[in-house]
Amino acid sequence: MRPRLLPAVRKPRPASPLAMRPGGRSKVVAHRGASGDYPELTLVAFENALAQGADGVECDIRMTLDGQLVCIHDGDTSRVSAEKRSVRITTMEELKRLDVGSWHLRHRCPEPPMALRELLELIEAYPEARAFIETKHPVIAGGRVERALAEELRYFGLDKPASFEESRAVMLSFSVLAVSRFGALAPQVPRLQLRHHRTGSKPMPAESYGIQVVGPSIDTIRAKPSLVEHWHRRGLAVYCWTVDDPFDVELCKALGVDWIGTNFPARTLAQVNEDEQLRAAEIGTGQGRAAQSASGHISR
Repeated sequence: MRPRLLPAVRKPRPASPLAMRPGGRSKVVAHRGASGDYPELTLVAFENALAQGADGVECDIRMTLDGQLVCIHDGDTSRVSAEKRSVRITTMEELKRLDVGSWHLRHRCPEPPMALRELLELIEAYPEARAFIETKHPVIAGGRVERALAEELRYFGLDKPASFEESRAVMLSFSVLAVSRFGALAPQVPRLQLRHHRTGSKPMPAESYGIQVVGPSIDTIRAKPSLVEHWHRRGLAVYCWTVDDPFDVELCKALGVDWIGTNFPARTLAQVNEDEQLRAAEIGTGQGRAAQSASGHISR
């Protein structure tokens, strides 16, 4: 009996070396906006995240009955609104009448759901920030979500950046099929494949489809921190979610995680910038002493 031949293992093919690896300190992405202090995926959450200096904002999108993209995480509004409405059978106009802000224990003010188009309009005012846009699956709309996202990015002129490094938008999903499908629709926009802690350390087909970023959970990184270096050697950037505990932030910094997704961007930014601030202070002190020494003003 002839032995069965196994197919050759396909090596990852990132579109360009070190694509989406910013270098220097880890970059901070506001998960659903500054959602620790404001209701998730609302204008006030995104405005505050960007005002705090977040390097990017992350949002989840779903398709409404009338084919528009709305920033809502769940398939229905029961968790964030007193009124339960299924997103896929509700129009954008109907969703806009809901209050998805008053539930938040710190905010306690009415806020309407936000259309993706409104978020892209907002981010135009922050040229250094990126929009990390997650398509949710499985959904009845299927691939229509990725097609609609590609059309929205085209409308804003975000579908053909000069390079992945300069792209203002990043598409992400847990679905390997969705990531691959979007790559065919908008190949110049970076793609990020998310990993759950159960699958974080397992090989996934998306690494053969030209993704630029892999997105493990913080549980995955805690369990197997060597994965960060492993992915870096394969030319992939690393986006870790959702990192709120200061000890986890320190772990991500130490490992060289490129993008840290967090519900508290201001606090996390202060922590990731600590090393730079300390170095700046040391350099400033050293230069000041050197200047004083040169002028003979150091007291002895």
